[in-house]
Amino acid sequence: MIKKRHDYSFRNQSFTATPRLTPTENPEGDVRIDESWEILVPRSASRLVRYFSTDLAQFFLDAFGFSPRIRTLDAEAPAEYSRKIVLAWEDALEASHVKSEMAAAFSVSIRDASVVIVGKTERGTAQGVYYLEDRMRLSGTPTLPSEEGEHAPLFSPRMTHSGTELDTFPDDYLAACAHAGMDAIIVYAGHPDSHLHGFPDPDALWPGTGRGYCDFANLAWRAEGYGLDVYVYSQMVCDRAPDAPDAYEYYDASFGRLFREAPGLRGLILVGESFEFPSKDPRTSGNRVQLKPKEDRRPSSGRFPSSDYPEMLSLVRDVVRRYTPDADIVFWSYNFGWTPKEARLSLIEHLPRDISYLVTFEVWGKHSDEKGRRYGIADYSIAVPGPSHIFLEEAEKAHECGLRLYTMGNTGGRTWDSGGAPYIPATECWLSRYAAMREAKEKFGLSGLMENHHYGWMPSFLSLLAKNAFDAGGCADREMLAAIARRDFGKAAERALAGWERVSQGMARIIPAMIDQYGPYRPGPAYPLLFTQTVADLKIPRAPWVWHPAGGIWKPVYPDEVFPDIDNSLLRLERVSEAAALFGEGLALLDAALAEGEVPYRSAPSTGVAAVRYLHASLATARHAMRWNIAKKLLFALRDGRDIPRREELFAAIGLDTETPEALIALLRADAEAERECVAEGLAAYREDSAIGFEASMEYVFNEEMAEWKLSELDRSLKLIDDYMQ
Repeated sequence: MIKKRHDYSFRNQSFTATPRLTPTENPEGDVRIDESWEILVPRSASRLVRYFSTDLAQFFLDAFGFSPRIRTLDAEAPAEYSRKIVLAWEDALEASHVKSEMAAAFSVSIRDASVVIVGKTERGTAQGVYYLEDRMRLSGTPTLPSEEGEHAPLFSPRMTHSGTELDTFPDDYLAACAHAGMDAIIVYAGHPDSHLHGFPDPDALWPGTGRGYCDFANLAWRAEGYGLDVYVYSQMVCDRAPDAPDAYEYYDASFGRLFREAPGLRGLILVGESFEFPSKDPRTSGNRVQLKPKEDRRPSSGRFPSSDYPEMLSLVRDVVRRYTPDADIVFWSYNFGWTPKEARLSLIEHLPRDISYLVTFEVWGKHSDEKGRRYGIADYSIAVPGPSHIFLEEAEKAHECGLRLYTMGNTGGRTWDSGGAPYIPATECWLSRYAAMREAKEKFGLSGLMENHHYGWMPSFLSLLAKNAFDAGGCADREMLAAIARRDFGKAAERALAGWERVSQGMARIIPAMIDQYGPYRPGPAYPLLFTQTVADLKIPRAPWVWHPAGGIWKPVYPDEVFPDIDNSLLRLERVSEAAALFGEGLALLDAALAEGEVPYRSAPSTGVAAVRYLHASLATARHAMRWNIAKKLLFALRDGRDIPRREELFAAIGLDTETPEALIALLRADAEAERECVAEGLAAYREDSAIGFEASMEYVFNEEMAEWKLSELDRSLKLIDDYMQ
């Protein structure tokens, strides 16, 4: 019998379909819509207009069992708008209704027996339609509260990579992005022969990071039909200095060719690690990392704010804008946070003023805990809402220089705090970040967001929370959060809110160290507890085409040596233990809310709790990995007769008051058995939602195959322990 595959089944769904709705604990609106109503739309051949008008009609049919008739607006006068939903935009009305200049802004009038949406542009009208749908989803009824006002996005673009598959955007996923308030998608691009025609690229900078073949012209056309722009994330080889005699022709053959053959593209994202060139700055090696001589200790050209980056950016800008005059050229400073402040700010001062500058919101931050212990953030994290001092320094300088400012903020709901969770329901942490971003808009003119990196975005209740937070006409953050809880958990809403708060408290206890973000946090319960195995001994399941090999496990042999920095080892163990306990408390509250609210299995709220279940298992695995590693180091030191610094403190930290090899062996065995429970808990979550365990650039970091491999290595470790003790 052929076993039915569970992997990837999360793709076999409509991301925008609305199930039949029932009334929630949220109050009903003042204006009730029924089958006698009509949807009026100006006559238009626009694919976007056709989409959002039929989307609204389909919403009513799916949600409530009836569908208002769609008619053209031509013959209607304002006085005759009774029992009508009018969807218009300023150009169609030849009048100004919306004060905001944002393309996705709209005015809304809901009163008596009429609903009128007027967008600044068609994109604004589309967002008005999704706003109406969101309001009715919250109440579960075909009613809307009376309202006279305007809504406008605080940020544009709001860009996202694909969470379904790297560089792959099915139409329904594009529609989901638009419904979530995003207005742009991001796609990797390498050599034009590869992405335009599917030919292999033997000189790719980072093999496997993009899907290779991509019909960018068609993708831009399809995205436009949903009100979305397309940004290209460059991974093109740049082996000419900007002052080389043939530099313009060289870059016209790559960047220029792409925008010439796909003129619908909106912009180009350039970041140091994949925009390295032969820099003349003596502070760098002058080469990209792939060509950098090992004996040269200077950073490669993309890892330092080289003094000739302004010249290089100006050249690429000119090449691209020859074909797309309004192309948004985005330069991201991700790789420069370690460098001196003076070098970073000097670069900003000399950048061309007609590009966008993107700064990561929280990375490179340095923090102290309540005991004064210092730690940093290795990579994207929501454990600390931010902003970091790096963001504040660079944002202030960019604002002073008049640059358009963007940030990478992970506001799609996913970070490197977990490689396999489709989103992290740490609501309090996200609300803090939203507030900090709004403040950055006020202080520094922050105007655009990158919502995630290659791990992409998946729809969740956080999508509506973020969309409302980034709406100038939105309600208070906590008002929306409470409404979402009432929608999803009914009478158990307060219990769910308490569960999310515990999860948030647990998230805030995590130390986002590289050793863990690229270690146990990435594959979660699939991370192995190894005894004396080496990397060469391991046969980790992997998809051969992915960029991050071996299930995304960067260091399967946990690399913490412990004794050189005991304080750091103990701090991370202490904090992850607290985080796992708090996630456990949050999970118990959310499970109780599911039962009390009679929430259907595999509904959106249920799979949201499954994500917490997976995260709880992941943190427990990380705790076991850290404790197992300390116990191993102590065991080997005892058996070898070596001195152990702070011996009593280390034994106490792993819960032992007996300092013997036998006690350590018993601890290793206990953690091994506990890990079986973590794997089982992770599998229960994965079986409920196959998006759990999947990451677009690594494929499955946790699934049945990875779990089986993990358990087999656990058995091997126990056998090696027996051999060692004999």
